Amino acid sequence: MSETFLVGLISPNILKAIEEDSLSPVFLDLQACNALEIRYDFFDVNDWPSLSARLRKVTPHAMQIGTIRLKRDGGNFPNTQVAARTKHWQKIFETEQVPEWLDLERDCLAQLADLRALAKAKGTKILVSEHNFVRIPNDAELKIFVEDLRRIKADGLKIAAMSNSETDCDRLYKFTKKNHKYFDLFAAFGMGDSGRASRLWSLKEGANLTYGAIESVEAPGQIDVMTMKKALDGFENLFSQSDITAFLGKFRHF
Repeated sequence: MSETFLVGLISPNILKAIEEDSLSPVFLDLQACNALEIRYDFFDVNDWPSLSARLRKVTPHAMQIGTIRLKRDGGNFPNTQVAARTKHWQKIFETEQVPEWLDLERDCLAQLADLRALAKAKGTKILVSEHNFVRIPNDAELKIFVEDLRRIKADGLKIAAMSNSETDCDRLYKFTKKNHKYFDLFAAFGMGDSGRASRLWSLKEGANLTYGAIESVEAPGQIDVMTMKKALDGFENLFSQSDITAFLGKFRHF
């Protein structure tokens, strides 16, 4: 299995805390993550070009994923300005330090060619993501998703979808087991309470990317990074989803 990446989301408060005080409590959370997602949409646009370098300075160990998340996908960037993101990415990629990965939503693939050209010049790869805050897609929808991404030769795939029952994530596990080998990064997990265990169990099925919360939850059912790190450190002793659920039950929820 390839290296497993535990991703923490970087907000202005988190970056400010670690820049102002290297002994800040947030330092331990950042050290628990071997990947960090720069949520550009949380920051002032004027700060965007410098964010990768600033984060690299205080967390040189972590792989970076850059994201400008739209409001319809759980972010802060206006949906009406979706096309404007390409110009923002151009300014970001004019700098020396840039993320190793760029996250682009599946329904914005019209921007892929332009973004791929920018990314390729810097050695950055493209992760295509899909978020569904209502339900987990059915098997046919998942099949189309992976076929689309293989056709365009995406480097990574991420799907985060709302789980509405204890067995709802089974489709994602089957999907992961079959398709993870086609991508350098792969994440497929359920959101919501019944999807919590899937953020870890999906890794048993072949995924190598999962997300945790630093300070506050940014997605339904998200687990704090320290709990995620404890689970991953003892992963060989978690043999079932029930084991993971029991393990998570020992720790606080946000």
